[in-house]
Formats: sequence, C-alpha cells, structure tokens
Amino acid sequence: MAIYKKGQLGAIALLLFLMNLFVACDTSDNKKIEGKWQLRRLETADTIIQKVDSVFYNFQKGSFSANCLLFNGGYESFFGNYILQDNKISINLLPEYQGYIYDKYIGWKDWQRTFMINDVSSTSLLLQYADTIYVFRRY
Repeated sequence: MAIYKKGQLGAIALLLFLMNLFVACDTSDNKKIEGKWQLRRLETADTIIQKVDSVFYNFQKGSFSANCLLFNGGYESFFGNYILQDNKISINLLPEYQGYIYDKYIGWKDWQRTFMINDVSSTSLLLQYADTIYVFRRY
C-alpha cells in the first residue's frame, strides 16, 4: 500500500480532474465531426442548389456509414472508414457497393472521396469536393 503525504493526495486528485476536463472539452475537428449528419443540400459553383434530405453521414472514431432513405420507405447503408488530416477528410467505402441505389445516392468512382472541410461546428458541416459544397446539419 502506497503512503502519500497530506498534500500529495489533493494534488493527484486535482491532476486527474484537470486531465478529465481537457479530454471532455476536446474541440478538435476529430470530436466535432463525430456523430450523425443529415445532408440538406448540394451547392455548385454555378449556384445551382439541389435540396436533399434522405442521406445521412455517420462518423465515429474512424468508422463511416452513409444511410440513404429510399422512396419505398426502406433504407440502404454503405460502410467504410475515414481519415482526418489537416482540413481534409478522406472516406473509403467497401468496394462491393454498386448498382442503381449506390449510383443515385453516393456515386463515388473507386468507392472513395476526399473532401475539404470548409466548416464544422456543433450544428453544421460544410464539405467540398471539386466545385460542389455538401451542406449538412447535425442530426
């Protein structure tokens, strides 16, 4: 059994409290981007806006899924992983996805896409690929 002097126990407790506080208050893009996001619209450089409400991106500790609500009331999910680096996010889907539903809702060639992160907050996420901006809200 370890024996601590009177002031050491308080200092250790304070140190543990501060460590927990720093971890809990992590505001890095890693923590901000985690969770479920609903795609609301696509904006192009020509200011063409396409409203969307049936696609959801989920980010959780390197794991990614896209859930797409179908017209018949069902849904389709696509799984993969993601990597954050600086102001970019690279998403890699499993290569077995193909067909009409994949093309309509996702449609990435080679099952991967790297987005620029234009903005991320507690309520909104703006990703850009080429000249298209993907506008999400936290769901």
